[in-house]
Amino acid sequence: MAFINDIVINITRGTQGLTQKSFRPLILRAADSTATTLRKYIISGLTDLTSAGFTSSDDVYKMAAAMFAQSPSPQDIMVAISHDPIATALDALRELDDNFYAVCITSRVKADLNAAGTWANSNKKFFFGCSSDATSLDSRNVDRESYLIHDNHPEDYPECAWVGQNIPKQPGSTTFKWKRLNGQNASTFTKTQLTTIRTEHGQALQELSGAIYVNEGVATSGEFVDVIIGQDWVEDQLNTGLLSLFLNNNKVSLDDTGIAQVESVVRDVLKRAGDAGIVAKAASADDLKLSDDKVYMSQVTVPLRANLSATDRANRALNGVQFVYYLAGAIHKVNVNGLITV
Repeated sequence: MAFINDIVINITRGTQGLTQKSFRPLILRAADSTATTLRKYIISGLTDLTSAGFTSSDDVYKMAAAMFAQSPSPQDIMVAISHDPIATALDALRELDDNFYAVCITSRVKADLNAAGTWANSNKKFFFGCSSDATSLDSRNVDRESYLIHDNHPEDYPECAWVGQNIPKQPGSTTFKWKRLNGQNASTFTKTQLTTIRTEHGQALQELSGAIYVNEGVATSGEFVDVIIGQDWVEDQLNTGLLSLFLNNNKVSLDDTGIAQVESVVRDVLKRAGDAGIVAKAASADDLKLSDDKVYMSQVTVPLRANLSATDRANRALNGVQFVYYLAGAIHKVNVNGLITV
């Protein structure tokens, strides 16, 4: 039956999806004399590289193979080839596509490793390098670079295996120590050499009780890799959460109601950071004193509108929102004392 419809319903979604930070790995071959322009590929398997003209003997192919050989492994990898030196190539790549995080380079030259780490530290990325030369760690003190010192088949690219296994995991859910990497061999360093590498804030692949594993998980600054990555995740979640709040509401008022909306976003991020393993669980009575929700050790403070300055109110600026969270961390060393008696 034909009819004239006098009831019209239009539904508009009040939510807008926002792109969150990608922790995608990048494989970079810089200073390539055969490259005339910056070439970028997003690959989800090795066949994507062969289709692009790479062969199994190419360094970028071997690096990608090391990443994909892990469990879990990355959903996809960015590969970039550039004629320019490392820092220039990475700057150009950011202009083209900034959707990468964990940087690996084909070079093992000390100066190149240092250049990549310095760039990553200035651009909120993370560089993972590998060298058989422990002096690559000399005078390095950078939060966003980590070196795997390796002397046994370094052409297997163990740093890529390390990245491939850990970067796909939810930040906070893993530490970068104790990781057994598929297809990799233990180093042949002496205990003295291993101790020196650790003292200089590097790590190596060592064998103990038949298991081959990464024996530390630190940046050259001495900070733990998972702490930096967890921090970056929290920052990104706060950015996207607050942006979503402002985009999907006609107005968030600068009054106690609006301030509470901002507070709710911050608390939600910290709660999810706790669920992910970034924030410590509150267990003891002392822990609970540092916990607002009595579940995770985090606290948030926001001002009342009455306590905002006249200047802030006039400028529509909400200042004074603060939070603190206490790291769950991970166990990297255990000391056990025992007693045998009769």
